[in-house]
Amino acid sequence: MIEALILAAALSDAPLADAGMEARAQILMREIRCVSCENEPISQSASEIAGDMRHLVRMQIKDGASDEEVRTYFAARYGDFVLFRPKVSGGGAFLWAFPFALLLWVAGALFMAMRARKNRNKPALSPIKDVDHENDI
Repeated sequence: MIEALILAAALSDAPLADAGMEARAQILMREIRCVSCENEPISQSASEIAGDMRHLVRMQIKDGASDEEVRTYFAARYGDFVLFRPKVSGGGAFLWAFPFALLLWVAGALFMAMRARKNRNKPALSPIKDVDHENDI
């Protein structure tokens, strides 16, 4: 019984026989975040759950799942946080758009501040006297 568990643990992280499928699996494993480690892909994590997640990626690829289907499976199970590149829809759209919106807001605020400072330093306008027409009469 113990030998079977040790064998199962050793085989769970074994690479796929097909080199192309294993390459796809490795790319996907770099795109999926370990749920127990902070900001570490499952390809580099030594946690037990990361090993299980790597095994799931390999099994899904072996069963013929596309890369998008694998990503969708993990996002549905663990949330969009598990993907290093979340989808650009729903909450993911906010995550993608927020930095750009913040950058535009800061640029606008700087432009308005510079414009206000430029206008503040100008001297007040005074009316022009028409000197040439005073002596014509």
